[in-house]
Amino acid sequence: MTLVKRIRRTFREVTGWKDTCEAGAPVPTVDECRNTDCESRRLTEVPSGTTGAVSCLVEPWTADAAKLAALGILPGVRVRVLQRYPAYVLRVGRTELALDAELAARIRVRADHGA
Repeated sequence: MTLVKRIRRTFREVTGWKDTCEAGAPVPTVDECRNTDCESRRLTEVPSGTTGAVSCLVEPWTADAAKLAALGILPGVRVRVLQRYPAYVLRVGRTELALDAELAARIRVRADHGA
């Protein structure tokens, strides 16, 4: 079994991750989310001050997604984008996290309406 397959299996077992997002579409790949009805966007595409919920992680079987999961960034978690430059700063509960653009791009957020 390849390392990627082992990571994918372990991640699914630990987090309860499924092969579809909340909207029922396949989990996004690097290219794009395959669900055209989903209102989620990459964290790197939302403005500062946006509040919403994580809808999914792009390629959840990767080491980057495992880092995000270890930080508590999982589907359904509420986040607020505090800053976009020089690093993405998020508030998750009472914690503030700074992420580089590469990690932030792996997070898809469904913004609150009016946010």
